Amino acid sequence: MRSVTGFTAMAAIALLGHGAQAQDIRFFTNFDANAVSNWEPVLEAYQEQNPDSNVELETVAGSGAAIYPDVLRTSMAAGDPPDVFFMWGGEIAGPFIDAGQVMDLAPYYEQYGWEETLTPWTVEAITRNGKVYGVPFNARGMGFFYRTDIFEEHGIEVPTTYEEVENVCRTLKEAGVHCATFGGKFGWHPMRLLDYFLETRCGPELHDELNRLEASWDQPCVVESYTMLKTWVDEDWLMPDFLNISPVDARMPLYLGEAAMIIEGDWFESVARGDGMTTENLDFFVPPTGHEPVRYSAFPQQWMIPAGAENPDASAEFIDFIISPEVQNEFPEPFVASATVGVTPDCEEWPLTCKWREVITSQRAIYPPTDQAFTKELMDSFFEVQAGVISGQTPPKDAAVLMQERAEEWKASKT
Repeated sequence: MRSVTGFTAMAAIALLGHGAQAQDIRFFTNFDANAVSNWEPVLEAYQEQNPDSNVELETVAGSGAAIYPDVLRTSMAAGDPPDVFFMWGGEIAGPFIDAGQVMDLAPYYEQYGWEETLTPWTVEAITRNGKVYGVPFNARGMGFFYRTDIFEEHGIEVPTTYEEVENVCRTLKEAGVHCATFGGKFGWHPMRLLDYFLETRCGPELHDELNRLEASWDQPCVVESYTMLKTWVDEDWLMPDFLNISPVDARMPLYLGEAAMIIEGDWFESVARGDGMTTENLDFFVPPTGHEPVRYSAFPQQWMIPAGAENPDASAEFIDFIISPEVQNEFPEPFVASATVGVTPDCEEWPLTCKWREVITSQRAIYPPTDQAFTKELMDSFFEVQAGVISGQTPPKDAAVLMQERAEEWKASKT
């Protein structure tokens, strides 16, 4: 059995088949211990149907996109890639595609009819240069989760405009409750709030152009977005001193009733239960932007096959098995966020997750989180500027100028 070394939050298990001529399938993921446990019966079912295949699950858990892609790059650079691996979309996956390290899966899409199996926007979202290099398995959406009991106690209705969102924060402040909680460590959690401000102030078309670096970041709507971020900090609407707080620890003020909201994804119902919180006092809303249609932040997660995989056909067959509606409906726990058409969680057991599926599987417009629109190098600059605004070291106008300078430097480095 292989293992991944050098990290404390990790696990590795091997599920072995039978027969001397067995085909090994190395399945590389970022699963935590709970996810590994949920996946075990799925992999065991695959082994039963394919006794001549050995599926070996390896995982680097707990790091998000901060560590996992680097571990994967090291494996590929050493000439020892897995056969199937987990990946986000956008520019997190982009370097692997641009370096020719993953397969164009068009032949397998045709062979297995995956276009008909998967939610259309998820396939579109992972398409790069007209080709599809991955297979979506999760379709994720994000919005404001809020404490319904706190809203009810203070007579707060779910806001339908950004102005109403600010009014909610004012009302909560007067009541001695912080409006929202974020963990600034790693940068990506407060990024979700800044993304919302950019969508609201710049509008969908310009927001997309900013993400593609087709428009200058040194412009009024970006300054306004940074100003909004600074206002939320200065008005004490956010939990104080959150820059060095981890996103995991940022949940605690919500659980304790010290903050009323948090921007999280459809997974949060499961996360909150895992943290021991009752979810009866939780609900969510898609943040209003003042633009029609109202877009929300969403992204797919995907399986990819390295160009150097030893068993690409067996890998594709394995992917076809784990994205099939029959398998996912039989083993619902790992697939509550499925990108497969016709798969939904038990709505009595997972009411908020089920409510999210209605949003995510609809034709509602989306925009990607910035960390999937930018490369890691450019995201480091984005987080640097964002942290400067939050800490008060970089005025909003200077932040817009600095972000544009970083974008121009990045573009120059690529020519």
